Amino acid sequence: MKSELYLIFLIVAMGGVTYISRRAFLRVPDSFFNSRLKNGLEMIPIGIFAGLIFPSLFVKEGAFSADPLFVGASLLCVLIMLLWKNVFLGFGLSLLAVILAKILGSD
Repeated sequence: MKSELYLIFLIVAMGGVTYISRRAFLRVPDSFFNSRLKNGLEMIPIGIFAGLIFPSLFVKEGAFSADPLFVGASLLCVLIMLLWKNVFLGFGLSLLAVILAKILGSD
């Protein structure tokens, strides 16, 4: 019982720390950041996303592996996002392409 309460307290405390740190960062005036720092901060979510997704697509057993299906789907996604400026459409259609290729190729 004591360890469960400690775990719940720890989860709530870390949620509070995360919330406060994000809220405090939003309270900083825009004049505090120069344009170069703003551009760098805008790239952080893209870098984190790429760091999470790319290894699952292009690394197999610790080595680089370029599966043509995943490379094609990635290029399709980038092309759609460039042409229509729609991330969800790019992800959706490239995911649909992978699913259809897996279904049709499993004969």
